[in-house]
Amino acid sequence: MSNIKSISALGGGFYMYRQLIFLCTVMMILFSGCASMRTETPVVESSAPETLITQRVDTIQSFYGRWQGIIEPLYSKVTLDIVGESYGVLLSAPAYHVEFLPIDWEVEHSQIILGMNDEEFRITMAMSLSGDGRSLEGTFTQHGVSTDIGFTKISDTPTIGKFNIAWVPVSFEERIRQLRDYPDFADDGRVIRFTYDLKRRDLYADLIEEFNLDAITAGYYDIELMRVLLSWMSDNFRHNGASGMPRNRNAMSIIDYMRLNPSGINCRGLAILLAEVLRLYGIEAKHITVYPPENDHPVHVVTHAWSRELQQWVMLDPSFGMYVTDLDGNLMSLYTLRAAFVNATPIVANTHAMRNGEAVSIEQYKNFMVDYMFRFSTGTRFTLGSEETGMRTTQFMLVPYGFYGHGRGTRTTSAEAFFAPPDSE
Repeated sequence: MSNIKSISALGGGFYMYRQLIFLCTVMMILFSGCASMRTETPVVESSAPETLITQRVDTIQSFYGRWQGIIEPLYSKVTLDIVGESYGVLLSAPAYHVEFLPIDWEVEHSQIILGMNDEEFRITMAMSLSGDGRSLEGTFTQHGVSTDIGFTKISDTPTIGKFNIAWVPVSFEERIRQLRDYPDFADDGRVIRFTYDLKRRDLYADLIEEFNLDAITAGYYDIELMRVLLSWMSDNFRHNGASGMPRNRNAMSIIDYMRLNPSGINCRGLAILLAEVLRLYGIEAKHITVYPPENDHPVHVVTHAWSRELQQWVMLDPSFGMYVTDLDGNLMSLYTLRAAFVNATPIVANTHAMRNGEAVSIEQYKNFMVDYMFRFSTGTRFTLGSEETGMRTTQFMLVPYGFYGHGRGTRTTSAEAFFAPPDSE
């Protein structure tokens, strides 16, 4: 019994002791709180452990799946198939013929960074994965301009079968070898009839008024008129290779599209715009798509304008404010430019060649253009909105003699038919 009593007494004393400690603790907290209010000392909150703030995602497999979103420079639904290190990432916007295989990617924590293109055309997409793993948000950056983007996961399974456009950059020397392997074209009996809708001021009244084009072009004809309008293009419009195209592909629709997309428009939009304005002032002009030998590679688009003074076509590239000559100052067409690459003939650029306000040298342009001198494609009817849906035009592709691959359109090996003077059509 005594033992029981002593334990009971110890328990009672321990209980009183705990109550005293509790009371002291409460008083200290209250005092501490009052003191904080009196001295207005900020309360420093302890940081939560990192694992409670974000979950580390360090592999590309964590983003595995098919995603869909809108990238404003493209103004199109974009699909992103993320497969993994063995296959990579495919970004595609089929409506605008945009397909990219990022050349590099980096994953850190819950962010994936995709890199596409090299040097001045570099595109970076940096996106963070949401907590539920169903959305990506971040930025699309090109030419120093960043746009907010967002993607939603539409499938946990990417479309691996689409990974068939592995584009590998080709060296300058290899491109020259390809051109020299197929230097010639040959008559195949083809006759191509082109039509040009000229001086349709009724179709371009808004364009003439907004840009005061009559004053800009007053007193200029033929070659000088081409130079003035090419310069006008460089001064007023930017080139953005990642941009898509409006549904209505005519001069004013393209300009309205650029108002919504101040970073610029792609080469096709600029070439169509320049060709339409040249036709407005009486010069037969068309946009021509220029290709490498392979189909799974980007393409470029330039303008071809007919000089009645010189009785020849002149190549104008509004993406670079560029036209080219030989050492004697003779202007070149696409046909003679291709021959210059084949024969290593010196090429000279106009002195005011500019891309987005920055000077372009002939060496820069040659290194770019050598990719696109192998074959050419164009339509047959050139009027307002020549590429719009429903426009009655036939697409022709000129390929060198002996080359059996070709892309869209009716194949021809006849440079004479493809580059026929307007008067002979």
